[in-house]
Amino acid sequence: MRGDACGGEPGSGREGLSHPGLEEEQVRYSRDQSEFDRAIAFLDATFALALTLLVTTIELDVSHSVWESLGNLDDSLGTPLVAFGIAFAIIANFWLINHRMVASFAAIDYPVIVAFLFLIAAIVLLPFSTEAVGEPGLGDLPLPTAVMAINVAAAAILTGFLYWLAWKRDLLEPRPDRDEVSFRLLSSAVPAAIFLGSIPIAYLVSPDAAQVSWISLIVVGRIFDPERRAKRKSK
Repeated sequence: MRGDACGGEPGSGREGLSHPGLEEEQVRYSRDQSEFDRAIAFLDATFALALTLLVTTIELDVSHSVWESLGNLDDSLGTPLVAFGIAFAIIANFWLINHRMVASFAAIDYPVIVAFLFLIAAIVLLPFSTEAVGEPGLGDLPLPTAVMAINVAAAAILTGFLYWLAWKRDLLEPRPDRDEVSFRLLSSAVPAAIFLGSIPIAYLVSPDAAQVSWISLIVVGRIFDPERRAKRKSK
C-alpha cells in the first residue's frame, strides 16, 4: 500500500512528515546507505578531475631552443608552472577541508547535495581561471588575476555555507555548538577576504603583487584553522 510512503519505510533513510500534503517528503541518507557514498564519491571525483585538468593549462613548447637550457625552459614554462602550483594547492586544500567536513556528517540530504553542486561548479572553473593567469602574454593584465580571485573566493564562501547548512539541518555528528560553527564560518571567510582583497591590488599595483598577497593565506590560514583550534581546546 502507498499509505506508508508519507511515514517513510523503516531503515530506508527517508524521513516522512506526520501531516501528508503540507510539504514534500524530506529525504535523508545516512552514512551506511549507498546514496550517501555515491554523493560523496561524485564530489571526490570532481575534485580529482579538476586537479587533473590543471595540467592542460600548461602549454609546452617543444621547439629546440626551449630545451637548450634551464633558463629558456623557465622563460617558456615558468609562469604557467607557478599558476599550476598555486591552483593545485588551492584545489587540494579545498578537498582536504571538505574531506574533514564530510567526516563529521551523520547523513546527507537533497539541499546539501545541491549546495555541493554549486561548490563543484566553482571548483571545476579553477582550471579555466588558472589558464588565464598562467598565460605569459596576459601577465600584465589585472582581469585574469581578478577572475581567479573571485573564483577562489566563491569556493571558500560556498564551503562555509555548506558547513552551516549541514549544521542547520542537523546532519553533523557530534553536533557542534554555535561558537564552533561561527569559527568555521570565519575560517571560510578569511581566504575569501584575502582573495577578494587582492583584486584592487591587481588593478592599483600589479597582478604579480596581487598574487604575492595570496601567500599570506599560509600564515593566516593556520591561525584560523578549525582543526588546530579543536586540538588546543582538547588540551
